[in-house]
Amino acid sequence: MSSNKNKKQTGLLDYIVDLLQRYEQGQISNTTKQALDNWTPDITNIENYPMDEHKATDARKKVSKHVTAHIRRDMKRPAIQPIGRNRYRRYATAVVIFILLGGGVLHYTQNNTFNQPESGVMADANTFFQTTDAQIKQITLPDGSKIHLNRGTKVSYASNAFNRHQREVWLEGEAFFEVAKNPEKPFIIHTGVMTTTVRGTSFNVKAYPQLAENVVSVRTGKVQISQQGKQLAMLTPNEQIIYNTLNNQYKTGVADGENAAGWRDGRLILNSANAEELKLRLKQQYHVDLVIQDKALKDIMLNSSFAKGTSLNEVMNTIADFYNVKYNITSSGQVVLSE
Repeated sequence: MSSNKNKKQTGLLDYIVDLLQRYEQGQISNTTKQALDNWTPDITNIENYPMDEHKATDARKKVSKHVTAHIRRDMKRPAIQPIGRNRYRRYATAVVIFILLGGGVLHYTQNNTFNQPESGVMADANTFFQTTDAQIKQITLPDGSKIHLNRGTKVSYASNAFNRHQREVWLEGEAFFEVAKNPEKPFIIHTGVMTTTVRGTSFNVKAYPQLAENVVSVRTGKVQISQQGKQLAMLTPNEQIIYNTLNNQYKTGVADGENAAGWRDGRLILNSANAEELKLRLKQQYHVDLVIQDKALKDIMLNSSFAKGTSLNEVMNTIADFYNVKYNITSSGQVVLSE
């Protein structure tokens, strides 16, 4: 019982940390922003607030005074002085305690003001899943659909609306979907400004925000890709779309839909990957930082697959030989790539 309670509190804390980060980045709905702006708990000496029920009333009064004033003040600082995740976590801890003590306006479960999904942004939903850079996870949705989450991925959906008339989820990162067939209820994935719609199929979606590209690769069935209601493509097996989120340009082409999701088996997959994605993948797989000098790998798209257990040196040797670049692993663990 205690273990389940702790897990629920940890999940709630992670949810609110993410919510506060998206607040500062302007990635939440106007409804959510207004609700946060109008809310006023306090973070003063939050570590000392008791959790036992005998002191709950006093603690609730203390917590409920001024937290949002602190949040708003710090979140409006210039971008060159970003709030660290630890600071977010401090604020989120206050929010969690406030909720657990029964005084919160923010509800983490059903029918809350932060559950207003909007097309083009991650849902402020009340069911939220996240993986670290060291995790690969599978989840099953209420309709029976399965989602395999790659490292550093977030998925959310509004549980009070999911599977009523349609099935909507919001994705940041990368995931492989095995969607249960239901012609009457389309399955919709929101990734930034791009929307992927299916009714029963399997496909891979890559949408890490730091890569500035969304890639959808189809293994089975048909997948419709849209932007703001305009259809961009209808993909069939072994086809993919690469959508550039910086210039809103896209292209379609042939791709191995099965191989695109090979990361589920622990393989390192470079599927139409640029240099920025190579940095991300090496960080995820080997926990190293890649530094690219000169114009190495400029305008290069990498397409490679490395078996689970392949060493960092083997990966870098292959890339160096194939793309005519050099690399060096420094004493500090950095991988330096040059022409």
